[in-house]
Amino acid sequence: MIVPDVVSPVVVALYTPAVIVGIVAGLIGLLGISFEKNDLHILILTDLVGIAMLVIVAAVGTDLAESLILPGLVVELAEILAISEVLMSREMRKNGTKEGKHVPLIPLPMKMDMEVLHTAPVFISVILIAQGAFMSGFTGGAVAGAGILFYVLSRTVRGVPSGMWEGIAGASGIAWCFWLAGFMVFFVFPQYWLLALFLAAFGIFIKVTFKAGLIGVLGREEFKKE
Repeated sequence: MIVPDVVSPVVVALYTPAVIVGIVAGLIGLLGISFEKNDLHILILTDLVGIAMLVIVAAVGTDLAESLILPGLVVELAEILAISEVLMSREMRKNGTKEGKHVPLIPLPMKMDMEVLHTAPVFISVILIAQGAFMSGFTGGAVAGAGILFYVLSRTVRGVPSGMWEGIAGASGIAWCFWLAGFMVFFVFPQYWLLALFLAAFGIFIKVTFKAGLIGVLGREEFKKE
């Protein structure tokens, strides 16, 4: 292994333990996914596997690894926050049902009854998604995701077919695989860097965009696909 002289021996010595810890944590997470049946628990275990893989990437310590780990870490944190929101929403719905109160699937701090939600939801959503596709990458995914969330806010969740949510969640998982494939191509076949760049950029774009699929997981469990 070629290491510059300016790198401390202590840092070099941490490489092997970091890779071993990442592999072990990833295998434990994959084993848990194979046994788990609950959708939300599977999502949490998937985050564990993703963080373990980021540990391996961070152990490389190159500029390329740094550029790849930042969006990955942000996506993992976004998933954890989204899962927390789903669990909080479910708990609020359970408590509201016990008290005889109606609690919406997506509790909002204010009444979102605006004219624009009735007159131009599709147009604005398409514009945001197209702009996000043009930008690509993590930033583009955030813009396109805002378009999808705007469309969700313009409709009641009961009016959205459960099959659509399942498709969004499935596409999000496939996009995550594309992003991981981009990682592998970068490190194993660096001569195909352009292919890896497109895989990573559009993989994370679709992944961030379809993060709204988590809402569908909650809707599927709460309403039993009604």
